[in-house]
Amino acid sequence: MATLSDLENAIDALLDHPLGLGQFQLIRRVEEKAYEAYIFGLCLRAVRELGITPILRGISGPANPFVFRGAPGQIFSTNRNYGYAEFSLNGEDFEIHAGVEFRGSSGMTHELDVCIMRQEDADACRLQPDDPASKSLVAGWECKFYASNLDKGLGRAFVGLVEDMGTNIRTSGLCSNSTHVQLKRYLRSQNRPYPHFRLTPLETSNEDIFVNQLKGELKRMTRA
Repeated sequence: MATLSDLENAIDALLDHPLGLGQFQLIRRVEEKAYEAYIFGLCLRAVRELGITPILRGISGPANPFVFRGAPGQIFSTNRNYGYAEFSLNGEDFEIHAGVEFRGSSGMTHELDVCIMRQEDADACRLQPDDPASKSLVAGWECKFYASNLDKGLGRAFVGLVEDMGTNIRTSGLCSNSTHVQLKRYLRSQNRPYPHFRLTPLETSNEDIFVNQLKGELKRMTRA
C-alpha cells in the first residue's frame, strides 16, 4: 500500500513547482489530505499533457510554498495563502481547487475534495465572498485513502452529491487507494461517478486511466 512518503514524493513531482522540490505544505500531514493533494497533482499532469502549463497561484500572493487545505473551506478564505491552479484551453479559462465548498442546486453546501471550475465564477466568488454555485463546476472527485476496503455507502453518498451539483458537471469520480467489488459495479452504471480504485503512485496504469479520461473530457468540453 502507498505510504505518506510515497504520496508526498508524488505530490512534489506532479506539482512541478517553479522553485523546485519541497515547495508545498500540507496543513494536515496525514495520508487522507496527502491523497487529495496527489489527485490535484494528477489533474495538473493531465493539463500539462495537453500541452498547457498550469499556473500555480495563492489566494494572498505567490504560492511559495503551495498550501493545501487541512479541512473544507471557502474559496475566498485568506486564513492562509491557500493554493490553486489556473489554466486555459481553447479560449476557455479554468481553475483547479482542493477542499473547496460549493452550493448545490438544492441550496445545500457540499465539499469536493478536488474540482475544476470556470475561472470567471471563481473570480466572482473571491470578489464578492460567496460559495460558488454548482453551475460553475465542470469536474469533481471524492478522494478516500483507506487502510481497508471501501464502505459501499460512500458511493451512494457521492452519487447523491453529484446529482445535487446539476448538469454542468462533465466528469466526476470516486478516487481511492482501496476498492470494493459491489461499489465498483454500482458506479459503472451510466452517468455515475467513475470508480478510480487502486489509484496510487504505485499503480501507474491506473494513474494513466485517470489522466487520459480527464484529458479527453477537457478536449471535448472546449472543442470549437
